[in-house]
Amino acid sequence: MTQQVSSPPPLPGQTPQPAPKPQGSVSKKGVVTLLVLVGMLFFLFTGQLLWNISQTVARKTSSVPRPSPTVDKNKDVGPLLPPGQSSAPQLVLATGEYVVYQQQKSIFRVPIAGGPPTLLSTPGYIYTLAAPPLLTPSGQLLYSGEGLWLTAISQGTPRKLASLPAGQVITSLVLSSDGTTIAWSTEPANGIGNTTLYAGPLESSVAIYQHSVTDCPCYRVFSFPGGKGANSTVLLTDDRGDHHAVHYGLWSLNIGDTPLADPHQLLDGDAQQGPLAASSSTNMLLYSTNQGTVPAPNDQSVPVDIAALNYANSLSMVRITVSASGVSTTVSINSPHVVLSEQHDLANSAAYHWVTTPVFSADGRALVYVEFSSDAQTPFNRHSAVYVVRISGSGTRLTIGKPQLLATSTDLFVELGVWVNSSVLTFYSDGTLYAIDVTNGAVATLHSLKTYSRVIAVVQDNNP
Repeated sequence: MTQQVSSPPPLPGQTPQPAPKPQGSVSKKGVVTLLVLVGMLFFLFTGQLLWNISQTVARKTSSVPRPSPTVDKNKDVGPLLPPGQSSAPQLVLATGEYVVYQQQKSIFRVPIAGGPPTLLSTPGYIYTLAAPPLLTPSGQLLYSGEGLWLTAISQGTPRKLASLPAGQVITSLVLSSDGTTIAWSTEPANGIGNTTLYAGPLESSVAIYQHSVTDCPCYRVFSFPGGKGANSTVLLTDDRGDHHAVHYGLWSLNIGDTPLADPHQLLDGDAQQGPLAASSSTNMLLYSTNQGTVPAPNDQSVPVDIAALNYANSLSMVRITVSASGVSTTVSINSPHVVLSEQHDLANSAAYHWVTTPVFSADGRALVYVEFSSDAQTPFNRHSAVYVVRISGSGTRLTIGKPQLLATSTDLFVELGVWVNSSVLTFYSDGTLYAIDVTNGAVATLHSLKTYSRVIAVVQDNNP
């Protein structure tokens, strides 16, 4: 989608005053001059009025509600405002848990009830949005960088699970829901060489598929589907040779096949559609049929690598069906359900809605996402709101609700994290980590930071 960033017409300047003339009757030339000046002023005033009206209409057509400008941004009440309220209710969290978050150079944990953070020992760690650290079902941390590493979060000794070939970077990393099977991908850092897919048991994965990066689709792993025989199948996307967090199209690959067959296409990778999130418990896939770029705020309110991403301009859901028969596994998808419609050729870029960091709850019964719009003028500030979609039933009686506004934001940049429990979700907002109860909008402050951080796990205090 091509964004049209408009600029307002220049404001009317001061009209030069005519030189003083002797008192007397007004000449024909003076009348003409006066009429010209009045016409110019009327033209400039009308142009400015029309521009102001167009900006007002564009903002009103945006689907992202904007908080009242009179709201005081007070971190004590949090940056999210439930509809019709001047502040969010206070959320009280249980003690005995830690929030684990990553930064550009390190990974930390901090008590969820408050306290100083602790730096984790993570040799070989390299920050990347494309392959963030994962929490295993046993409570250990799986992270990438100079190879693959596994460590206990509390007093753990990191172990290297796999080495990285020279000149390669890790572009994706996923773990099956039971924690027994891993899949990951690498590409050449200089763009010359092969894309390689790895899969297998957590501590002994092997290369299973390889092709030249000049012969895209350039596959990376997206997720393991749920259901019988799911660990023998992995879902793939195309990154078009980009090392960042990029996903286009969808394919399934049966990693248990001998010999290995080519990936089976489920979503067209040539169109501007790509997977965003998946729920292994309900096998629901969230994807966008339309993506585009958004002006990067020039006040550094959004990290550079995140501002450069393609953002979803629409949301659709499908159910993934995994059918296992003997050693053969078949993956298919049903007809899509549109959650958020595409937008095209709007008069002003401020009227477009964009989606970031959508997450399914552990039971797959709730989808929460951040929707934002971007000002058409510098500094291109973003205005965010949090929405929740309820999912009920199953099979042919599956019901997907309409997006419900949970809260608007008074901050410039909001990003969702991981779930604390079935109803409480972590999020980052303008230098602070928070938690929000998606049932009532109550918010708790977790930890104030000096730099951008991403929540990757919530763990118990007694983790080994």
